[in-house]
Amino acid sequence: MAAAAPPKVQTDSHLGVVEGDRTAKADLMSVIDDVSTLATKTRMNADYVPGILSVLDGDELVALGVSRVWDALEMVPGVQIDRNNNGGLLVAIRGFRHGNGNVKLLLNSAPMNNAFAGYSNILFIPVEQVDSIEVIRGPGSALHGEHAFAGVINVVTRKDENRLYLRAGSGNSLGAGMVASMADPHRNWRISLNAAGWDTQGSEPMAGTDRLYEIGAGALSQAPGRINSAEDERMLVLSLDGERLSLLAQYSLSRGGTFFGALNVLPEHNEGANAAYAEQSLVQVSRTFDPMETLGAELKLTWSQSVTDWAEQVIPPGVPYPWGSEIIYPDGVHMEDYIRVSRQEAELSLDWDGWSGHDWQLYLSAAKVRIEDAWWSFNGDLDTGHPLATSRRYSGERNFIDEDARRSIRSIAVQDRFHLFGPLELTLGLRHDSYSDVGDNLSPRLAAVWALSGEHLLKAQYAEAFFPPTLYQVYGLASGAVHGDFVVEPETVATSEFGYIFRRGTRVGRVTLYHSQVKNLIVIENSSYINRGRARLQGIETEWEQRLSPSWKLVANLSYTETLDKEIGGPLAGAVDWLGNLSLLYRPGPNWLVTGHWRYVGDRHRSADDPRTEPLRGYQDLSLTLNWFDAGFPGLTLRAGVDNLLAQRIESPAAAHTYADDYPLRDERTWWVQLSYQWP
Repeated sequence: MAAAAPPKVQTDSHLGVVEGDRTAKADLMSVIDDVSTLATKTRMNADYVPGILSVLDGDELVALGVSRVWDALEMVPGVQIDRNNNGGLLVAIRGFRHGNGNVKLLLNSAPMNNAFAGYSNILFIPVEQVDSIEVIRGPGSALHGEHAFAGVINVVTRKDENRLYLRAGSGNSLGAGMVASMADPHRNWRISLNAAGWDTQGSEPMAGTDRLYEIGAGALSQAPGRINSAEDERMLVLSLDGERLSLLAQYSLSRGGTFFGALNVLPEHNEGANAAYAEQSLVQVSRTFDPMETLGAELKLTWSQSVTDWAEQVIPPGVPYPWGSEIIYPDGVHMEDYIRVSRQEAELSLDWDGWSGHDWQLYLSAAKVRIEDAWWSFNGDLDTGHPLATSRRYSGERNFIDEDARRSIRSIAVQDRFHLFGPLELTLGLRHDSYSDVGDNLSPRLAAVWALSGEHLLKAQYAEAFFPPTLYQVYGLASGAVHGDFVVEPETVATSEFGYIFRRGTRVGRVTLYHSQVKNLIVIENSSYINRGRARLQGIETEWEQRLSPSWKLVANLSYTETLDKEIGGPLAGAVDWLGNLSLLYRPGPNWLVTGHWRYVGDRHRSADDPRTEPLRGYQDLSLTLNWFDAGFPGLTLRAGVDNLLAQRIESPAAAHTYADDYPLRDERTWWVQLSYQWP
């Protein structure tokens, strides 16, 4: 899905800027050739890159009323976003998910996955800040290394423009942001600044019975009751680009409410994002070189840090703790976890086209990851198990993770893209990663793109990928005690893909078939992470884009996924078979654009040990948006919309023996309004 980017304005006159804006708005209805650097790290037409790639355009997402990055990702075929009990986002690509750790998350091509647990704040970024979102569906380890297991997501923020916006909506939601840029073409430098914030109390839906009912303590539970779905987010991106030297600084902060409770026990109702805190910082310096006419080089030095702090009442007053004991905590059980992790990385990339018809790329990188600080606390004595008047902090041998955990990574990757004959282009890639704690991994890739004609294109790829265990999975235990001698091996996947693309005029159709075999699944048994089991994923993804007339545009996709957990002989827990999207854009006049988006999510499967025999019911989410450009003043845009127009009950699947009625996220219509101003 894409919309044309605003044309470059060659005049400083206000009339020229306004006319350029009008042309850009008209181009929202067109079908253009998306470009991306994600699949090859070389700017190419998205349909011609090896692998299966989707590019979402920021202007079109804003016109459709999309709020944040995670909302936009659900428009990609085969992608489903769910919440866990703490309100964290779970990204599933083609039916496979276990948090964000198996999806590589990039912001402006810089890696953002937290080494501790694999997640990132970038999914909460407002779409108003986004120029484009690039998504690889399927393995990407051959180029992107760790975490690029189920897919790769790159969020590219806006540059070369100036805008302000303010957004308000249901659930006491309020967001604001800006994009500012300056450039000196004579000295060949450019600077841009992105800043945004978003606060919401959320719709606070009603949760059903919680885990306490499963253990016979329902009389002491605070469920059913409303959940605290509050969220606060902040982001800042500074980019300074010169002729050869570039500086990128990125900061994000995310806070969340208690949601459904860390132990799937509903906390006492409160308001505000007061339970979960996640902060990420990154600074990257890059320098390009041209050692010779046929050889280009780039050196990147990156420092990043992530801080996580979580604290809440995990068990209400009167409930025995531990389960089954006779010890009662009169104020309930309060716990807090804190961890700060740093990462330093150096990467050298070489691009050589000295061999006719070939484009060789070589990547060398070295990284170090370490835990800078970690501790946990709770209002109890670990020796006696009895409650304390105030919380006590625990570290050292009683910590939830080894405080001295370290990891070093050495990687080398090579890729050659060449024409075998005529319109057939091949890409061969191989990457080797060496981890100081979890061993080595080799990720091969073979892809072909065959342009049968100007209208017909065939794509095929075989790729392998891996997911190295996170620091928590290697050096920590869910039970809170360090277990230093067990080893968790990386998960691996081998995927075969075949795609057909049809392009004629303003119509584009795509069909993709895929088959994946997953080994060494990482699971929890007896409070420890181990490797167990294999899985199979296969399915089909279809897409269609068309400008129906000068005033109408349609974008649609439908995907089917079949998953199999070979250990139990049934589908993967939480997987959905059918996903669909339909977007319509209608321009009744030069300054008006009306859009609608329909999202279909089929039934989600249960785990084999789940007493609920029925799957989690699917839903249909319909949203409408009205866009008024030059709203009484050139450059001023007013947008208003309604989400969940059908008032469907939208839920995420809860684990067995926790919430019998799953995790309700929204069951009512919500509204929003946004005012933005753009100037030259």
